[in-house]
Amino acid sequence: MRRVDREHYARLLRLAYLVLDDGDGPFMRARRLAAGATRVRRGGYPAMRARLVASLLTAPPTGRHRLHRLVFEPVRTPPGPVRAALLELSPQERLAYLLRRDGLTAPEVAAELSVHLRADFQGDFQADFQGGFQGGFRDVDQATTAVDGRTGLDEAAQRAEIEAFQPDLVRLRPPPAWRAAVAAVLAVALLAVAGFVLTRPEERPGETTAIDPRAWQRTGTPTIDEWPAQGELRDNAGLLRRATGAWRADRQDPPIGRVLVLYAGTVDGASLVVLRDSPGHRNAPSVAQYFERRLSRGVESIRKLGTGAGQLIMLGMTWRYLVPPWLRDLRAAVPSGRSPDWVPVSVRDGVSDPLPWSWFTPRCQNYVVFQMTFRPTTGEPRTVTQLASHNPQSAAPHVTFHDPPEQQERFRWAALQAVACEAATTLSESGDLRLGHLWSGELPDDGGRATLLTVDAAAPWAAPGNSILISDAGRALSERGGTNSATTSTTGTMTAALWWRSSQRWHLIAAAGPGIARLKIVGELGAHEKGTDRPGGTPLLVVPGPRTGGTPPESARLPVVQVVAYETDGDRTVVSPS
Repeated sequence: MRRVDREHYARLLRLAYLVLDDGDGPFMRARRLAAGATRVRRGGYPAMRARLVASLLTAPPTGRHRLHRLVFEPVRTPPGPVRAALLELSPQERLAYLLRRDGLTAPEVAAELSVHLRADFQGDFQADFQGGFQGGFRDVDQATTAVDGRTGLDEAAQRAEIEAFQPDLVRLRPPPAWRAAVAAVLAVALLAVAGFVLTRPEERPGETTAIDPRAWQRTGTPTIDEWPAQGELRDNAGLLRRATGAWRADRQDPPIGRVLVLYAGTVDGASLVVLRDSPGHRNAPSVAQYFERRLSRGVESIRKLGTGAGQLIMLGMTWRYLVPPWLRDLRAAVPSGRSPDWVPVSVRDGVSDPLPWSWFTPRCQNYVVFQMTFRPTTGEPRTVTQLASHNPQSAAPHVTFHDPPEQQERFRWAALQAVACEAATTLSESGDLRLGHLWSGELPDDGGRATLLTVDAAAPWAAPGNSILISDAGRALSERGGTNSATTSTTGTMTAALWWRSSQRWHLIAAAGPGIARLKIVGELGAHEKGTDRPGGTPLLVVPGPRTGGTPPESARLPVVQVVAYETDGDRTVVSPS
């Protein structure tokens, strides 16, 4: 199965299981439905989900024989508020509700269901689905309202509980006493076969390389190259060989160069090994996570790091993080708050305590803000800021700031809010970030106070950054604009331009750092130019554009313009505002 399909498979499995939750063998049936849906190769996840909905409504699989369920069907865990509320609804109402929480609108859910509800169903499952539910968008709203009323949770909290539920990671059902002997024989046989397959004599997975535990103490800027192995199982040679061999056998993302251990220990009852490779200084390393559970083992996630800097690593779907040994005083905060409410997070042998799953909300791209303290052997301690999500395959960018001299902490929190919760950038595929302040002041047409924020990748070879206007509370006031970060390496010559819409008209706003002597706009707005008001000042250019009402209409395109930034030494760069 392709790695992208594994993520889709997990979502499809969860959806199918929650629909079939109180039926016969829900896990086995949901697994077969999800596997069939992932065979759809065109259209991505929406097409796979449509295939799953069709199978649930027209051809749901039956449960297998009782002995198979005895060994392989997981025991149901105690339901949370949302799952308990779903059990009081019909399967069809559950499906409608889950599709709503999966991002579809009520009319879209009704349209997806109505294609299959017009058929004449047969069988008990389909009869349960029909009931009084006709599949209209009002029925969809009623199902959603019913869960809202029974749980008392808002939409974000409901979605967080759903995303935290993993039917394939619950513990296996203990067999009844009179069948214990049969179950034990089957389990021994299965484990014997699995052991033979997983330890074929012709496989030579190789050995891991150890890092000096004191290497990070001898440098002022430790990176992943100085990250030593942590965890109580780091000396378990057999476990490390199996983990390394499983990663080297991966056909899509095998390791490059030496394989080193970052962590080997027990997390939530499973043996976990976190490995990284050594692709060379010109390429970022990859990190793989290998799990051994009661009846499964294998590499569950592989992610290429944005840089080689040491960073927090999400461990599976455990809500825990692996922390480098040089980062202390770990604390976390939800980025949607008006001010940071830092909560200390304990770390034991490199692994943090789990964070509450309700902290990760789609509004903020399922990301949380972390701060840590790095205390080098020489020099002053410094604060490290990082954004991390609950998905081990998503990026976890470090964040550095180019601050205004005043209100530093206020700007930093507003910038983090804009990045995480206001779509100033897409975090799941982001490298390390550099957030800069170019200008703060009053907008024209009584638009209030705003700050021009630049969002750029810290790596010089990364894609060009963008800019956005934000309020003091971190709320986005404009769409994304452009910067010249692809052609400049210093904050002093940084330039940004964007379109801002007031209640009366569009305005082109451009600002630059103190290394820019003047700004000039060329294009369909005519020629406009502005320099600095004082020596060492920063240039700001605001040019009125088309009105937002009347002629041209709001749907008309914006003028085509470019902003030319002239540096003090005569060099110049060009920025597009869109």
